[in-house]
Order: sequence, then structure tokens, then C-alpha cells
Amino acid sequence: MGQFATGVAVVSVVPGDGDPQAGGIAAMTINSLVSVSLDPMLVCWNLQNSSSQFGAYAQAERFAVSILAEGQQTLARRYAARGSNALIPDDFETGPHGLPVIAGAIGHLACRRWAVHEAGDHTLILGQVEGMAHPESGVRPLVFFGGRFEELAP
Repeated sequence: MGQFATGVAVVSVVPGDGDPQAGGIAAMTINSLVSVSLDPMLVCWNLQNSSSQFGAYAQAERFAVSILAEGQQTLARRYAARGSNALIPDDFETGPHGLPVIAGAIGHLACRRWAVHEAGDHTLILGQVEGMAHPESGVRPLVFFGGRFEELAP
């Protein structure tokens, strides 16, 4: 699967009754985002069952997806690291639907959990898109291919 190019995103949730302003955010880098349906608008991403933050994501009623831009490799690596839940508050801003999103990302999705399905050693999380924002225009996406981050050729 390493020869399949994917986009890179960060999924963020506010676990339980956490306050995003008080640092109550969980964030995870993914490259499994896929569009599932247009009516209703649904997206899906995969969560590893052994994730230390499994409960926070599998039980979250709402989540945000930030689509990373070229130049955000450091953020992608930071939120992909196993065993480290250290979040940098300056990486986030509050999106238009009140969810924490990555500042400077090329786009954001605000989602409500639609369904959760077991799938081997992962869990599929489907979300109904409640809102979208495209704050950065003319910026290219961060791509993952062959086990490393890449840039698209112009």
C-alpha cells in the first residue's frame, strides 16, 4: 500500500466534556480519509484499535478533519507519534463549528459521528459532514507516498 499516494490530515476531538481552550483536545494524523457519500455527505477514516486514544475517537460525537498543506510535515509527524499526546495549543484554532482545527490547513471538515464499524485491527469511523471551510486558497496539499512526505509537482 506504500505505493498508493494519499493526502494527509489531522483528526481532532474534544474528549468527554473537555474544553478546547483549556487544552482538552486529542489530535491524530491520518492518511485514510475517504469520501463515502454525497447525500448525505459522509467521510470515513480508520482508527487503529490499539491506539492509546482509541476511546476518545471511537466515542466522540463530533470531530474535525484538517487537511494539511505542503510545509506542514512537522505537524503531521507531531500528531502521528505513538505514545505522545503532547499537543501544542498554537497549532490549533477554533473552527467555524466550534471544533479545534489545525491553523494554516488548506481545509477543514466538521463532522458528526454517523457510524463506527470494526474492521480487523482497525475501526472505521464514518462522519456526516456538517460544515466545511477552505481558508487557504492556492496552497497545495501534503502528500504521503512510499513511506515519506512528498510535494506535488506544479
